[in-house]
Amino acid sequence: MDFYTVDENYISYLQNYEKKYRDGITRVPNVKYENRCKFSFGAVLTINDISYYVAVSSFKTKQEANILIQVPEDKEKIKGSLRFNFMIPIPQNCLKRLVIRDIEDEKYRLLVNKEYRFCMKNQERIEKKARKIYEMVTTNRKGKLTENSCDFKLLEKAYREFLENNTL
Repeated sequence: MDFYTVDENYISYLQNYEKKYRDGITRVPNVKYENRCKFSFGAVLTINDISYYVAVSSFKTKQEANILIQVPEDKEKIKGSLRFNFMIPIPQNCLKRLVIRDIEDEKYRLLVNKEYRFCMKNQERIEKKARKIYEMVTTNRKGKLTENSCDFKLLEKAYREFLENNTL
């Protein structure tokens, strides 16, 4: 498991695919922001040989479908979260490993390193939460959660079609 950046074209593909089948709605998170690209952690879950990755978010409110990234020794303990209702299937060729030591902004590099240490320390808990949220969403156990999540089964179909259309 590691941190990865995700190919923006693949993210656009998933967003458009989900919008097409969900009446113009997508829950696939954007990865490009003004001064940074969002990165993901994983693979947190593998279903039928499809690996899922969860975005590392600055969102700091506890919810059923997330795990808060906490660093107890810091004054501001909560650094962000892993939001499992927005995890997505990503092919290996659309991932690029994030090399933390190559991040130029020292403050940001230290933050990312703390987030990484948290994720590695809590790997088992993260995998368990990913499986739980996947199961809850795909069985529609809670309608509000399903409504506010990526459509995992639909994105798996998109993933397969993407691979079929983008093989060499």
